[in-house]
Amino acid sequence: MFSATSYRLDVAVDPIYSAAFEGDLHEATLSLVAAAFPDAVVMMVGQDSSRLGGNFFLHRGSSAELSRAFPGELSLEAGWLKRQWDMEVGRIYHDRDLGPVDLVNAGPVGRALCAESPAFDRCTGVVFSRSGSRQMTIELRYPRHRESEMRSAAKELLQRIWRHLAFSIRIATLQRRLMEADQLATSLLDMMPAPVVLIDADQEVCRMSTRAETMLAEGMILTVGPDGVLHVTDPDADIELSEILAGMRANPKHRVAVLTVPRAPGEPREVLSIIRLNGTALMGHRSLAGLGRHCPRFAVISENLSIPLDLSHDMLWRVFGLSAKEAELAVSLLAGDSIGDVAVRRHISKETLRNQLSAVLRKTETGRQQDLVALLTRLAAVNAMA
Repeated sequence: MFSATSYRLDVAVDPIYSAAFEGDLHEATLSLVAAAFPDAVVMMVGQDSSRLGGNFFLHRGSSAELSRAFPGELSLEAGWLKRQWDMEVGRIYHDRDLGPVDLVNAGPVGRALCAESPAFDRCTGVVFSRSGSRQMTIELRYPRHRESEMRSAAKELLQRIWRHLAFSIRIATLQRRLMEADQLATSLLDMMPAPVVLIDADQEVCRMSTRAETMLAEGMILTVGPDGVLHVTDPDADIELSEILAGMRANPKHRVAVLTVPRAPGEPREVLSIIRLNGTALMGHRSLAGLGRHCPRFAVISENLSIPLDLSHDMLWRVFGLSAKEAELAVSLLAGDSIGDVAVRRHISKETLRNQLSAVLRKTETGRQQDLVALLTRLAAVNAMA
C-alpha cells in the first residue's frame, strides 16, 4: 500500500561526500534517495561494457530478488540497460526517453518489478558518471498511478544531487588510489633491510618503515618529538643531524651525508645515512604516494654496522651453482675470515681451500678474492630485502 508522502527534497548531501572517503558511497547514496522516496524502488547500476566483473546492481525498496535478475538483463542486446548508454550524463530521463514502456520492462529486472503489487513500471533516472567503457546510473521506479506526483519530485531531487554524486565518485576513486599507493609505499620501504624514516624540509616525519617503527618504539637511536620532528636520542648527534640537514637544504648539490652515532663500548655501531630525495617528483605525486600533507625531502636510514652480512647456501647454489663446501667458504670470506682462519676452524689444509676458492672464482666469474667479496656483498644486500 502506498501512502500520501511528502517527499524530502531538501536532503543534505554531506553524507555522500563523507561516504566517498569512508568507502561506502553506493550504500550511502541509496539510503539518502530511499529516505526521500520511501514508496519507490531505488536502484544504482554500474555498467562496464569491456569487463563483466565491472558491472554491479544495488537496490532499495523492493522485495523482489532483483540482484538475481540483473545478470540476465546484461545479456539483452537492446534492453533497458543498453538504452541508458544513449542518455547524456546529467540529463534526467524518464521511461519514455528509454523507449516504449513494454521495452523498458521487457527484461528480467523489469518483469520482476512489474510482478509486484502495485507494479513499478515507471522510472526516472540519471547517468551521473561515464568514463570510457564504464558508467553509473541511479534510477527510481514507481507505479503508473503515482506518476504525476513522483515524476517531477524525482526529477528535482536527481537534478540536485547528480553533480555531487559525480564529484563523489572522483573522490572515492582517488581515495582508493591513495590507499593502494599508500600500501605500495609502505611495502617499498619495508623492502629496505634497514630502518628508514622519510622527513620533510622541517625535519618532520612523513612516513617510516615497519623496522623504523619498531626501532622508535624501543627508544633506539631515533625518536620523534610531540611536534612530529625526528631526533637522534644522543643530544650531540641530534644537534649534528640538524646541522647536516640545514647544510643540505642550503646546498642542493649536497645529496648524501653520514652521521656516526656515539656509542658505549660493546654497543652496536650505528651510522645514519641522510639522503636527499627528488623533491620535485615527490611534490608532484605526493598525493598519489599517500605521504600526507608534507612532502618528504630526505630519507634517514639507520644502519647497524655490527650486523654481519649473510648469504644462505641455497642462495649461493641457485645464483652461482656453488657446492655446500664452496658456499661455506664464500660465506666465511664475506664475514672477513682469511683462508688461514677457515683452515684452522674446519681442520682442512690451505691447499684444499685454495682449490675450492679457485672453483668459487670460476663459477662467480670473478678474478680475485677481493672482487668475489665485493660481489657477495652486493648479493647479501639484495638478500637482506627478502
